[in-house]
Amino acid sequence: MKSFALVLSYLLVTGCTTGKLKYITPEGETTYACETQYTWHPSVDKYAVEYILSYCAQEVVKLGNTVADGKLLALDLSVPEPPAGEAWSFELAESMHQTGLLTDKEYGYLIAYLDLGHDKR
Repeated sequence: MKSFALVLSYLLVTGCTTGKLKYITPEGETTYACETQYTWHPSVDKYAVEYILSYCAQEVVKLGNTVADGKLLALDLSVPEPPAGEAWSFELAESMHQTGLLTDKEYGYLIAYLDLGHDKR
């Protein structure tokens, strides 16, 4: 039982990609926002986290704050167009990724894009 708990703990730690946005308010206070986590597909999850943090960074800058990691503001958050006559869904994105029609980055960005509801705009 002890071995099982160790293996499970290891899988939970290694199968998780997390991030949070550090920014400075106009008053000089350092604070954090947009803590996010994706699990079980590290090569894709890192891009989903990157998308969320970059989007969040853009939003906090609009409010007059300064983002600690300025690289987040320079990212292009565009996602590919879905195939003709279709709308993005998690299933479509997964299928296209599995067949090699989407890169890990495109797939990760699409997952975060869908999670944020950007497909509803």
